[in-house]
Amino acid sequence: MLRASSAPEFWHWNRGAISPFHGGVPISDRGFRYGQHLFESIAFCKGRALFADEHLQRLDAASRRVGIPASGPLLSALRRFLFSISLPDGMLRIYLTAGVGAPASPVKCPSCFLSWEDCKFPTSESISQGIVLKLHPKPFLGEGWGEKSGNYLPHLAVLESARSAGADEAIVTNVKGRVLSCAMGNLLVWMPSSRRAGSVLCTPAPGREPGFGPRAGVVLGWVRTQGVVNDRILRVPDLLRASAMAVTNSRLGVMPVSELDGEKFPKPSLALELAQAYLQQHVLFGGA
Repeated sequence: MLRASSAPEFWHWNRGAISPFHGGVPISDRGFRYGQHLFESIAFCKGRALFADEHLQRLDAASRRVGIPASGPLLSALRRFLFSISLPDGMLRIYLTAGVGAPASPVKCPSCFLSWEDCKFPTSESISQGIVLKLHPKPFLGEGWGEKSGNYLPHLAVLESARSAGADEAIVTNVKGRVLSCAMGNLLVWMPSSRRAGSVLCTPAPGREPGFGPRAGVVLGWVRTQGVVNDRILRVPDLLRASAMAVTNSRLGVMPVSELDGEKFPKPSLALELAQAYLQQHVLFGGA
């Protein structure tokens, strides 16, 4: 196994393998000039990549949607790299760019860059506290919400708005009032069941347009392996009736929500139990 230092590291695809990179992204690269790139964020914990194959599958699917081809040799090189390198706890980012070319010209020679950075993962103590959510006051007006691309300014603006209001994250809706997701993660909602005692685990249903709605996140995929998750059209009044909530992404795993717009949930243990199961299964205890 290869071993990287705890300092930030960078790599790129040299058309044959993933190799160390000591330069910078060329200004002529459309990923830099126009934000024409896709990305995946992969958690490394205890030296190994979590959900490596699932991340590569999602990168491949996104590349087909947006027309930045991830070739077979590139995906194979990425897979060899992910399964041969051991990194300290942190996040590895893969950036697939459109490469050099004129605006709107076909992508014939994409580039791929990787970076690793140190980060701290949630502990059992932090998930017991949970995070605070706010409903973002403005709907998202465009298309492509949830696509992991260079056009991430709307996500960052929502996150900044939540943080400035004293919250950790925000829930975003579209112009029809449908819940999309959070700024930087997917949303899990436990709704009271009308047919039996207890709650039903739901996540916002995808929209008809590709890349519109919740992300195809790997942690949400793991949650689906733990039991039934209902894709449901959710609106703000539904959220106000929720028994519990959680946010998922590759860094947080499953993070319980302690309150939404100042209101606490009647059954927070539902989210806490799922979060603890994720931490235990992926050996994240004590990693922070």
